[in-house]
Amino acid sequence: MKPVRLAAKAGLIACALALSGLALSGLAPPGGALAQGTTPQERFWILWEHIEQVGTDCPGGKNCETRRSYTSRLFEPADREGVYRLFGLLDLHAAKRGQAAEHPEAPRICQHNDPEVMLGFDPERLRLSEKIDALAGLPGVYVNLRGLKAPEGYEGDFGGKLQAAFESRFRNAGIRLLSKEEVERTPGQPKLNVYFSRTNPDTGCWFSVFASLSQTVLLTRDIRTKLVAGTWAMSSGRSASNPDIGEYDAILRVADAFVRDYLKANPGAGGGG
Repeated sequence: MKPVRLAAKAGLIACALALSGLALSGLAPPGGALAQGTTPQERFWILWEHIEQVGTDCPGGKNCETRRSYTSRLFEPADREGVYRLFGLLDLHAAKRGQAAEHPEAPRICQHNDPEVMLGFDPERLRLSEKIDALAGLPGVYVNLRGLKAPEGYEGDFGGKLQAAFESRFRNAGIRLLSKEEVERTPGQPKLNVYFSRTNPDTGCWFSVFASLSQTVLLTRDIRTKLVAGTWAMSSGRSASNPDIGEYDAILRVADAFVRDYLKANPGAGGGG
């Protein structure tokens, strides 16, 4: 069967107002803020969208491919105020219909917040990563265990001793230790957080350990949204398989697990000073 080619529609679409910071000093910096002395230039564009559906079971079939092409023209109206009013009227009509001002089918080049436009690829199409992938290329890590409260009856500097043990293991693995000031300037701001819950004799609950590496991340559906999220985690504690493990050794397992996964994600690392 020959492919069917359907011209679905062709029409004029008024693209969103383009604001460019073109001036003698160059383009406006990211975020829209203009350098002192620059004059923004507003330009209007008209797009002609041509849509074709090509395939063996068009329209709407799973083997039907939709193709879009665009022709653009710079629009320089004599009455700019009239164009502003037109935009306002279109926004009002959209609001009355319960729709956003920007049509959901607007071409991607008109959707300035679209991740694919800003990145050059669609992040939603990336495969889901494994847990240790978050450690690949890690520039360093901040960890501070000095404030951990010691178990009941423990004598000595519990948190300080653990801090020294973590630092020793990390240095031997080639993992750079970041200071509190350095981590704020480091991409991703990687921080290893360790949470320790002591044994409670009243409830009979044994101690538990949970650790999480937090880093800054962007949402794939809206890369303007930046969050701090856990990108690696592990837990430890007394269990049927480890009935004799103590609090100190259970927390130290976090360092061992982190080093193991770090070296797996960075095969060329190790042997730090």
